Amino acid sequence: MVIDFSRKLEPSIEGIATGVPAHVVFQDDAAEFVANIPELKQHEHRIKKIYKNTRIQARHLAINLLTNETLAFSRKRNTIEERMHLFEKFGVPLATEVASKAFLRTLKCTRFLTLDDLKESVGLIVFVTSTGFSAPGIDAKLVKILGLRRDIARIPINFMGCAAAMNGIRAGCNYVRANPSRKALVICLELSSINAVFEDQMNDVIIHSIFGDGCAAVVIGACEGEELSKRQNRFVIRDNFSYLSKNTEDGIILGVRDNGVTCLLSRELPNYIQDNVGSIINNYLESRNLTKANIDLWVVHPGGTKIVENAQVSLGLSDRQVAHSWEILAQYGNTLSCASLFVIDRMLSRIGSTEANSDGSNEVNEKNFLDGRKTSLGIAFSFSPGVGIEGLLFEMF
Repeated sequence: MVIDFSRKLEPSIEGIATGVPAHVVFQDDAAEFVANIPELKQHEHRIKKIYKNTRIQARHLAINLLTNETLAFSRKRNTIEERMHLFEKFGVPLATEVASKAFLRTLKCTRFLTLDDLKESVGLIVFVTSTGFSAPGIDAKLVKILGLRRDIARIPINFMGCAAAMNGIRAGCNYVRANPSRKALVICLELSSINAVFEDQMNDVIIHSIFGDGCAAVVIGACEGEELSKRQNRFVIRDNFSYLSKNTEDGIILGVRDNGVTCLLSRELPNYIQDNVGSIINNYLESRNLTKANIDLWVVHPGGTKIVENAQVSLGLSDRQVAHSWEILAQYGNTLSCASLFVIDRMLSRIGSTEANSDGSNEVNEKNFLDGRKTSLGIAFSFSPGVGIEGLLFEMF
């Protein structure tokens, strides 16, 4: 199927916002604390090396894991109910703050005159998470807190892991295509810290050396071609794609036990990514009559050093092409479904800016973006249990 770039109505991100808990854990401090846990002391050198190799500088966590009290709690059994209470306690205020910020940013680029008018137009809320669950969920609470319509449609997306934002955006795009006068609100909330455990010792060390907490929200609307030509820094979603890789089922495994949500990452996961990502994306582009040469902007999921590096190798991307992903990983760690949206938010804030990148260059900040064109195509993708790759083709104006 060839993408028709002349279609009148296309979904676009009209507002995006991100946020994190206030508590900051610096990676050096985390390495020192974990390496000196008595049961792990024998692995001290290895643990410090693991933390150093993450290329993460700091993470934001809802609860401070670097105390003996939280360490003791992490080892208690039958704490699932208590942990889910913590998910709501810390999650609702954070999601409220981030969604409210996304609404305010949306007001700057839409025809709505008031915040109430904007909220009245939201006909769908998609709530995405892999780190907590409840019913009624946080999405139901946000309808009341944010003052949204009572006849709003609600879609929860759970346990799709780091790729879940892509699924949420797909649902939002389908909704606004069918209801062009309405908007969709997609909220991703991930609080890994409330599920911290230290049982499977080295796997738990690895898991809790990379994951951070965060929230991201996007407002999606259907935009007409004439509107697009009048606006700058517009993120238009042209297409979505999905692929479930063969023989990679052990790559990412999420589960629920009596002491929280669990995650097991295979040592083969980086190899699965390197062996599959390039061919999957190239085949997708070919099916849309495109090639990698048509893609100017890349949103690679900042899931960890090996995740980004092996995706780069598979696709032949330079550090400059994935600079935003490396920056987000360093500043926040892997915030699961939020992470790709953190990268998109960073990209949108940098386009047209004279602010330099972390390497001192400003190549990806040029409005052109590369050679004077008014638009640029991009690919965003992330990974789900399976291992699946979920992504989208976007165009920036």
